[in-house]
Amino acid sequence: HHQDPIAPESITALNFYLNDTLQPLSVELKDYTIHNIIGTSGVFESYTAIIEADKGRSFDLKKTKYYEFDKATLLTVIERLVLSAHQQRLDDPNIIPVRVDMIVTASLLTRFIVDKTGVDEIAMSTNSLKEGVLVDMMG
Repeated sequence: HHQDPIAPESITALNFYLNDTLQPLSVELKDYTIHNIIGTSGVFESYTAIIEADKGRSFDLKKTKYYEFDKATLLTVIERLVLSAHQQRLDDPNIIPVRVDMIVTASLLTRFIVDKTGVDEIAMSTNSLKEGVLVDMMG
C-alpha cells in the first residue's frame, strides 16, 4: 500500500483482488466444512505477542508451541494493525522490524480468510510450513 495508514480504497481494492484471485478456493470451500485455521509462525507470532501484552502477560516464543486465539480479540488486534501508521507499528516491541511493513497486508489477508471460511477456531503454531513438510518427508 502507498498511504500510511492504508487508505480504505486500498483495503477495498485488496479485498476485490483476493476475492477474484482466490475464487477457485471459494468454490472448493463450499464442498468442505472448515473447523479451524492454524497460522504458522510469522505474523501469527506477532498477533500472539500483542494479545498477550494487552493482557499484561509476556510471550516467550521458545516456550509457546501452540496458541489458541479468541476470534473477537484477534479481529480487534487485526483492525488495530490495519488502522495503524508505520511509526506506531515500528514503536510496538511486539512487532519485529521485518514485519512492520507487511503486517498490514498480512492482517487483511488473515481477516479475509477468516471471513471466507467462517471459522471460529483460530490457532497459531510456532512450527513453520517448511518444518511440517520436512517432518512429513522424514516420517
